[in-house]
Amino acid sequence: LVVASIGDIACCACMRSGETVRLARAHAMPDPDAEDDSDDEAEAEEEKPDEAASGSGRAVPWTRSFGDADLKAPSLGAMRLLPTPEVTVLKLDQQHQGFAFVCRALFQSIGRGVAVATVFRRGAGRPRMAAGALIDAAVQYLGQVGQDTGLASVVAFLDIRSDDQSASSLGPPAAKRRKNDEPTQVRLRHILMKHKECKSTVDKVRNRQVRRTRGEAERILRGILEEVEGDSGRKIFTQRCRDLSECQSCLKAGDLAGDVSWVKRGDKKFPEAFETTAFGLKVNQMSDLIDSDQGVHIVLRTA
Repeated sequence: LVVASIGDIACCACMRSGETVRLARAHAMPDPDAEDDSDDEAEAEEEKPDEAASGSGRAVPWTRSFGDADLKAPSLGAMRLLPTPEVTVLKLDQQHQGFAFVCRALFQSIGRGVAVATVFRRGAGRPRMAAGALIDAAVQYLGQVGQDTGLASVVAFLDIRSDDQSASSLGPPAAKRRKNDEPTQVRLRHILMKHKECKSTVDKVRNRQVRRTRGEAERILRGILEEVEGDSGRKIFTQRCRDLSECQSCLKAGDLAGDVSWVKRGDKKFPEAFETTAFGLKVNQMSDLIDSDQGVHIVLRTA
């Protein structure tokens, strides 16, 4: 993994042990009221230009200039920006679970590496859920936030196998594999939350107009995913589907609430991302958030 830092973004690698390794620090002068590592503050003070330095054309890495408003002041005049990003190289192995890019304001508010590791564990291999959960945690801590707050995070989970595992996963030639290894169809249930960017913004289950944002729809589904994670019988999924889903499939009886029947490969009824995710699930496994022109879905494979 090669990380080239270009601004006010921290990058953490998360280990399967629960530990985190900070690969890149957020490039900005520290807020006097913000908590951060002492070495961050020392670095920032070292690079903070004074009048004498700026007059002599002091060189500052351009990555710092991205994240620090003080370095953009007109009075700095002849400062030179070095176009060399700060690069960290990490050799990935099976101990690495994934990594997260988190903006400085978010990183400080959620408790830094410990909070990132907690969200990784709760995310259970779902990057969109984990990235959104980091934002939710920051908003909860900061309270009301404006449109210009700029909270952002990007999460990736890794699936790294040893040479032995890779060889065994190849198995016999495709023609000799059991059909069960590569199903041609899967049976699915889903929960759909519409938002005002959808092709149709009408909730036909409750006969009302949907006015929520995409972010609000995702937040509701993230909450459902956390609720159903430990519910192997999927009773909570069934109840939440009936209570909240805006697809008419939620009206089906019993454990068929949300059922969309069998989905075959290449079925044009569903978007490609929906199909790709569905066939990657195991039986009784929940998906990450999935977008379609109907809204945002979470999918449960039942057979």
